[in-house]
Amino acid sequence: MSPEFAVSADPELLTYLTDAADVAPGQLAPRVGDPIELRPRRGGRDIEAWSAEGIRLGRLPPAERAALDDLIAATTLPLRGRITALVPRPHQIGAGRIHIRVTTAEG
Repeated sequence: MSPEFAVSADPELLTYLTDAADVAPGQLAPRVGDPIELRPRRGGRDIEAWSAEGIRLGRLPPAERAALDDLIAATTLPLRGRITALVPRPHQIGAGRIHIRVTTAEG
């Protein structure tokens, strides 16, 4: 993502999650279309994505976190979005990449 990204320029942000969490036994795997919430992690250094079931899915990359700092600070509500793609990691162990679309403004 470009460092010139401005949240006010577009009501949606298309991004991905880093360090996607593996699903524990008995938990439903994330699916395309599932809703997510972005919440600041304690201390505010990271923004994490959580499923509607309360499962941590991963965190935003630093550039996107920085772009959303002011927006998250201005509200007490979490930002909401949806999973747009699940990209597997061939020949690698662990969760694949989760792509998300986040609504950044009322539209």
